[in-house]
Amino acid sequence: MKFLRETTPFTQIIFTLIIIMMGGIVISILGFLGIWIWKGISFETLSGMLTNLTDPGNVGLLKFFQILQTIGMFILPPVLLAYALDNKPFRFLSLDKWPTLLMFGVVCAIVLVSGPVIEWTSMLNQHLVLPSWMSSIENWMRSSEDQATEITKAFLATKSIGGLLGNLVVVAVLPALGEELLFRGLLQKLLKKMTGNSHAAIWMTAVLFSALHLQFFGFLPRLLLGALFGYLLEWTGMLWLPILAHFINNATGVITFFVTGEGLEPDQTNVPLFNNSLFFWAIASGVVVWLLLRFLYLQRPKNETTVSNL
Repeated sequence: MKFLRETTPFTQIIFTLIIIMMGGIVISILGFLGIWIWKGISFETLSGMLTNLTDPGNVGLLKFFQILQTIGMFILPPVLLAYALDNKPFRFLSLDKWPTLLMFGVVCAIVLVSGPVIEWTSMLNQHLVLPSWMSSIENWMRSSEDQATEITKAFLATKSIGGLLGNLVVVAVLPALGEELLFRGLLQKLLKKMTGNSHAAIWMTAVLFSALHLQFFGFLPRLLLGALFGYLLEWTGMLWLPILAHFINNATGVITFFVTGEGLEPDQTNVPLFNNSLFFWAIASGVVVWLLLRFLYLQRPKNETTVSNL
């Protein structure tokens, strides 16, 4: 696939999307074939099992396919394309530099401090309504998200430490690695080459990142997180930092649900947007996050050629 090096960034992006879709299809087929050979379960029976999550065994199968999809769609494509596009794939994916412990600590603080602004953005998203003539679409989206919430609860439900560790791998470790490799490591880089503008590339990638989750009422907070991950890469040149931030964000949700049985986004449509303490905490949170990002930007290697600045 080294011929890709001579093509335009737009062509490389289209090729990337094709590889992602092919990876998802191939890995799903292999998964179904593996289950059929191993357990003798037909495709029709397996499809029914994956929609009936009252049985813990079915949830285990769903996690198995989640792992396969993460590998086939998010980890393998950017790795293969990095080898095709550059003689030094680790450098291409911004994995060739290792952050200092101080930078790791600052990233941990950024994710934890960003909680109020992310939560307020989630509240804002929930207050958004479509025009009355699109009410049927809005009802469908809300119904779909309610169903997705129930699936997530079944997915995360466990009372054992082993189950918690397994959930952390499936929900935090693999998505953090795979999604950051694909979105920030590959697509953001290609979009920056195509547009010539790092800010445009970061926000375009963030839109794609949020849209991929297919959750309208969680679109804005995920957009904000995607932009945060993008700037972490742009201002440091190290993909390990957005990977860490992504992991902490997901792991916090998994651990919170394990401890409390809650932690998924609550219904806040009846809470006022501006006349509440969360709004002021969100402002303070945003200011502190900016200051931490500024500090992190100043800690980048002195020979870093990043064109964007704070």
